[in-house]
Amino acid sequence: MKFNCLLALSILLIVGLVFSINADKSDCTNLEGDGAVPITEVGTEEVGTANDYDMVVEEDTRDGVVYLALIGGSQPKPNGCGLIPKNDAAQWTGWGGPLNFDNVTIGEGSTTRNHIVIGGTYFERGIGAHSVGTFVYDLTGDDYVKFEGYAGMSDEKDPGGCGHGGSSHFVFSIDGTEVESTETLTGSADGENVEPLKVEFEIPDGATELTIVMGDGGDGLGCDHSCLGDAKLLTASATAVEPANKLPTIWGSLKARY
Repeated sequence: MKFNCLLALSILLIVGLVFSINADKSDCTNLEGDGAVPITEVGTEEVGTANDYDMVVEEDTRDGVVYLALIGGSQPKPNGCGLIPKNDAAQWTGWGGPLNFDNVTIGEGSTTRNHIVIGGTYFERGIGAHSVGTFVYDLTGDDYVKFEGYAGMSDEKDPGGCGHGGSSHFVFSIDGTEVESTETLTGSADGENVEPLKVEFEIPDGATELTIVMGDGGDGLGCDHSCLGDAKLLTASATAVEPANKLPTIWGSLKARY
């Protein structure tokens, strides 16, 4: 009888652990309703329409996927919503804070938020802020081997009142060493929306800290609603299985520093 109880308890603990690291939104604080600027699914997205999209990147539900979050997650051990930063929340965003939802971009003021659309692609998961923002994630809660995400500017600021829809650059560092940085990304260029830029890099053994900086694009901060779509950390079990849907590496270039 004692053995059976111990066995049952062990099974419950294992199941609980599996569900605690599985990627889902059950622990998240999600945007309710349409957002300040509603998203619209269309056949072909247009530069002149804010938050229209013709592609979707759905939540990655593979075991071993941990999403970056801002509100509903936990740290250093993630929960179902994901991993939240360990640095002071006041450092996460410029205007429009404090942040109060997961999987959204910043809006106009503290009460407005929007779903994440970058260049015609809607991302179910991700993080967004008004640059300049710095996010420091503790990597000691699991054995992460890779980071993946898509960088760009929120389409809710493109083009109405913002010309090219804001600009920002993104810098990624591990334990104080810069490993990737993007060029300055804008919401639109040459009369077309700028597609999301895939960012991915390996995480070395023993890494303790990931820092992401959403920086000023150099032409003022008013329209710089920066976001990372589908931003996630992967363990070895996740890299062994291909995701259900993904975008190619598109537009722009990465500057790698090791």
